[in-house]
Amino acid sequence: MMPLLVQWQILDSNGVCFPWFTHPMLKVIDKWDLTGKVVLEWGGGYSTIWWASRGAFVHCVETNRDWINSIREELVNKEISYLAQLDFVECNEGEVDEIKRGEYLNARNDIRLGPPDIVVVDGILRFECMQEGIKLLSKKGGILIVDNYQQDGFICPSCVELVAPYKGYIYRQEDHTDHHGNPWQTAYWEIPAQ
Repeated sequence: MMPLLVQWQILDSNGVCFPWFTHPMLKVIDKWDLTGKVVLEWGGGYSTIWWASRGAFVHCVETNRDWINSIREELVNKEISYLAQLDFVECNEGEVDEIKRGEYLNARNDIRLGPPDIVVVDGILRFECMQEGIKLLSKKGGILIVDNYQQDGFICPSCVELVAPYKGYIYRQEDHTDHHGNPWQTAYWEIPAQ
């Protein structure tokens, strides 16, 4: 069973825990029709279950084996495991081994249903995942979501430059801050087909 952090858990109308994005972002994604969409997540969790519960096929790439096992168990319990592909890749944020970094970034090459419609970056190697996500999404167009955008540990001027050409939205939550007092931010960009 997945660990519960009740103070941050918000359930949708079907009783499924929303992704841990800012509350304003949850209002946006709650309106999206996800049936038949392909979602690629670098960093999974409750979001993996939520996307699948909404009818999307989710390919989750995760670096925490225990978390992958918890996600898998919850998907089985909800009888939606057929809507997810879970890949554990042993890698860490400061990984210098190019093979391990490549395995993490390229695990998505095995997506069964083709290029993703939505890419979620909420794990390690965020700049690199954003680059890869934009490349993948530009094949047919789609949405790039980045949680904790420009916050503790993830402040990256290169990320700002990377998404500058695209129409984007940043959803802040003022009552939840990082260690420097910056509000929690979830952002997304519309990536057009090239």
